[in-house]
Amino acid sequence: MNIHEQLEKILADLGVEMDYAEREHPEHPDEHSVPEVSIFQSSRDHYGVFYRLDIIDHVPQLRIMVPIENGLLKVEIYLVRFSAQTPFHSWFSGIGAYHGSSAYEQGREAALQHLLYAAAEVMKQLFWSGDLESMCFPKEIDVQRLL
Repeated sequence: MNIHEQLEKILADLGVEMDYAEREHPEHPDEHSVPEVSIFQSSRDHYGVFYRLDIIDHVPQLRIMVPIENGLLKVEIYLVRFSAQTPFHSWFSGIGAYHGSSAYEQGREAALQHLLYAAAEVMKQLFWSGDLESMCFPKEIDVQRLL
């Protein structure tokens, strides 16, 4: 069961009915794309916070799950991506598009994981330097509250 199916099951258990019409014409094209690489981490600096790092369509994405006191799920989830003016987009697409030697091909996934870790550290630092209440963050990242 993937993460989306797990979330759907949790929401269904709470009585939430999913509207699948958007899947036929998604508002966000990468919403239903399969990640090239996914990594889960717990925060060392923020108690109860979890991170999901993904590369989707050659773009790094960071989902931050922050515990809260109110609401049914007791969590808020934020999607963090680099702004288009940062060089991170070309890094991942360049690695994904390059077809090299067999040694390079064997090491590609490890390279993507290490690069994703590095990019995620930058996104985390920028996210935590922003203001969650006003949703005001440094210009290098775009932040969207998902839940």
